[in-house]
Amino acid sequence: MNINFAIANPILGKDDFFNAIKAIKSGWISSRGIYIKKFEKEFKRYMGGGFPISVSNGTVALELSIKCLGIKSGDEVIVPNFTFAATINAVINCGAKPVIIDVEKDLWTIDPNQIEKVITKKTKALILVHIYGQPCRIDAIKKIAKKYRLFIIEDCAESIGATYKNKMVGLDGDCSSFSFYANKTITTGEGGMVLIKNKKIAKKAEIIKNHGMSNKQKYYHSCVGSNYRMTNIQAAIGLAQIKKIRKLLNLRKKIFLIYNNLLSDRLFEKIKSNNWSENSYWLYYVIIKKKVNIKKIINNLKKQGIEVIPTFYPLNLMKPYSKYAKGKFPNSQYIGLRGICLPSSGISLNNQKFIINKLTKEVLKFK
Repeated sequence: MNINFAIANPILGKDDFFNAIKAIKSGWISSRGIYIKKFEKEFKRYMGGGFPISVSNGTVALELSIKCLGIKSGDEVIVPNFTFAATINAVINCGAKPVIIDVEKDLWTIDPNQIEKVITKKTKALILVHIYGQPCRIDAIKKIAKKYRLFIIEDCAESIGATYKNKMVGLDGDCSSFSFYANKTITTGEGGMVLIKNKKIAKKAEIIKNHGMSNKQKYYHSCVGSNYRMTNIQAAIGLAQIKKIRKLLNLRKKIFLIYNNLLSDRLFEKIKSNNWSENSYWLYYVIIKKKVNIKKIINNLKKQGIEVIPTFYPLNLMKPYSKYAKGKFPNSQYIGLRGICLPSSGISLNNQKFIINKLTKEVLKFK
């Protein structure tokens, strides 16, 4: 089956290829080489602060965030029910216990009103997922975290470039994790970044990501670590990508605005805008208001060359995670069972009109 309109193709140019080839020719193709520090430095410049630690992917960025904050077995970490499973997997893989709560219906992000209800003496951190690039209500959450002395980890895998009250998302947490997977706004193929507020904690993270090996004595391990390192080739591509990030964000923003203007309000519940945040425009998502067979719509559009995917499945409805969820989760189940994502990069206005037309026809088949 030929896919003419993919969800999110990577946008790569001559600068990306040039950097990658230069890294290969240098002989430093693994986790050492000039591009690692160059990419981290440029990332910090773009974000406007923090201590960046490059890693091999977005999932280990989360794991490193948890480990460098000293969260351990028996500790509890609050997570939203509507998120990609990497969020909760990272908590479990670090030996901590995730505690699942619902999200806000309009924003799709973790509900501040639910947080205090599940805090116990074992609660050590909150993971805020800026889902599909939509920022959480950070100020309200920071007040709760301060009251109970909790760490904040921001999952920014989908939200690079998003802003909260004109401030870059990712600067409020103790640690923030980013993903550079192939479908993200900027990509290194795989790859990720941890942005840490405290310099001492950042130094600890650097050691953990390199097998726990001391920076002062080769092969002396000062703690139990792992290999979370990014390669020099990945960093070379990342450096070229982040230098043009504003252009890449603007391209996606145009696509989002066209979808918002042309999709039917009668059939689709669209992205909500507000005056205190700006989305990162990663993937365009909508909720289908009518009762439909989502799988059938996705399959029918695929046959027509259009890649449409469901939104993330609610954690509480999946066997590995249900034991961490207590109570009801109406908002995340409403979103997760009725939402879809549309092609969001590298498509023209005419192609968007084609996609909207085909999607609308599929939805109207259901009464």
